[in-house]
Amino acid sequence: MDKREIAQNLEDHYAEFCDLIQSFSTVDFNHHAEGKWSAAQQLDHLIRSVSPVVMGLSLPKFLLRLVFGQAKRPSMDYDTLVKTYQDALASGGKSPKAYEPKVAGASFQSTGTAKLTHLISRLNRLVESLSEAELDQLQAPHPLIGKLTLRELLYFTVYHVQHHRRSVELEGN
Repeated sequence: MDKREIAQNLEDHYAEFCDLIQSFSTVDFNHHAEGKWSAAQQLDHLIRSVSPVVMGLSLPKFLLRLVFGQAKRPSMDYDTLVKTYQDALASGGKSPKAYEPKVAGASFQSTGTAKLTHLISRLNRLVESLSEAELDQLQAPHPLIGKLTLRELLYFTVYHVQHHRRSVELEGN
């Protein structure tokens, strides 16, 4: 995927997720089965996950290189990245505490989707500012699967919302 396709995928999939979230009644939005996250918690988790990606891509490029180094391998393709993440989950990988959702308030359904939509808009502006080469050269850490190129981190961000949308749909909130 080139950066235009990444940006389009981010926009489309996050809009679909937010539309799904907005379709729930307040009761269904906050309902969760034993040991499962509610739609509200899924939304909070995605906000907590996208925020550091936006913050990281906002850093000066030289600082990303200085702190995280430069990639010494080509970027994985989308399918390989997804399999790597799924394998990490299958091996017992869990969301780190910083990304675990909190209990949301009554207005979170609208404020949370607005915040997530805003974050994705900011992320897409940042993607536009990077060259295709920079997406493959610069890297940043992922808490579960280690250092990823920025392209891979964006692939993950595209996949992540689909993963959580499926979870929300399966729970039948």
